[in-house]
Amino acid sequence: MIEKGRISNIQAAMLAITSLTIIGHLILLTVVIHQSRQDGWIAAIAGTILGLVGIISLVKLSQSFPGLTLIEILFKHFSWIGKIIGVLYLIYFYIMVILGTRLFVEAYKLIMDETPMWAFVTVILLLTSFIVYLGLETMGRLNQIMLPILVIIAIAVVFMTMGEKKDYTNLLPIMGDGFMPVTIGSLSVMGWFGEFVILGMILPYVQRPKKLVKTGVGVAVVTLIFFLGPITGPIALFGADEAAKMAFPTFSEVRYIEAGEVINRFDVIAVLFWTIGLMIRIALFYYGLSLGLAQALKLNTYQPLVIPLAWLIGIGAILFAKNYAELNEFLFESYVPINILMGAILPLALFIWGYKKRKKG
Repeated sequence: MIEKGRISNIQAAMLAITSLTIIGHLILLTVVIHQSRQDGWIAAIAGTILGLVGIISLVKLSQSFPGLTLIEILFKHFSWIGKIIGVLYLIYFYIMVILGTRLFVEAYKLIMDETPMWAFVTVILLLTSFIVYLGLETMGRLNQIMLPILVIIAIAVVFMTMGEKKDYTNLLPIMGDGFMPVTIGSLSVMGWFGEFVILGMILPYVQRPKKLVKTGVGVAVVTLIFFLGPITGPIALFGADEAAKMAFPTFSEVRYIEAGEVINRFDVIAVLFWTIGLMIRIALFYYGLSLGLAQALKLNTYQPLVIPLAWLIGIGAILFAKNYAELNEFLFESYVPINILMGAILPLALFIWGYKKRKKG
């Protein structure tokens, strides 16, 4: 095994929660509010249930081939078709890591719009390259420290944004536009949970693999809880139509926080939240890409790949989109279908295929 480190089930769950939560705030929130309006919270619940299909399929696939990562399973046990799918997963990991890097840039551009893009890319890749180089245990322990900070920040924001300015009647009428908007929104949430597939690269290094199904379900439930507040808050504050037009609804919501007449710039809270969360998310996909590529090339270690991949990620993040409008187009048109395919359909198909192969064997 290339990776010698081990992490606990709780650390694995916390990595997934951090990664999913931050991308939910930066991507999914805008998409679901736009699609489902005031019924976004219903779409979140329904989509979480659908997302369990991909999560449980991936966990069962990993348990069927103990000690092997997703890339190793595909390259060793699914003939030439598995190798093709494995290459597709490596491309998917690359797209997700450059997407996270570009979102980091766009988040900081909100407050430092004159700073060149390459400067933000350099900062985040220096941080994440160091984390990935040190290995899985370091990433797990770092996130174990950071996630409680994110939770405390999130709870503080919830309390500070509660008040007379919010009108929760904006969440009515329930199902006022029928089932179709909720259905579309729930599929987007299902695609969001498709990012859980990156855990296929770290599940073999979890200490208690027999409890991974419970871990996966726990991740889905906790992530849903963390998502309900951010999806209802902007709608209650701005209204569904206005919130649907915003690029970062939670950022706009936090800017309305006031503490007396002097302290009123709480948008730094959102930036801190995004910085920590995106750092962990980028590092997680960056690690999966590095480890998977090393395993596909049959290398003894993934660490020599870290710096070359950093250059490719940096270039990809800059060239990924000309501006935020083009990035937003990708989020609305391509992000969800790609994640449903890679995070739900393929894991389910591979689990069924592997089950039949083992039954025949």
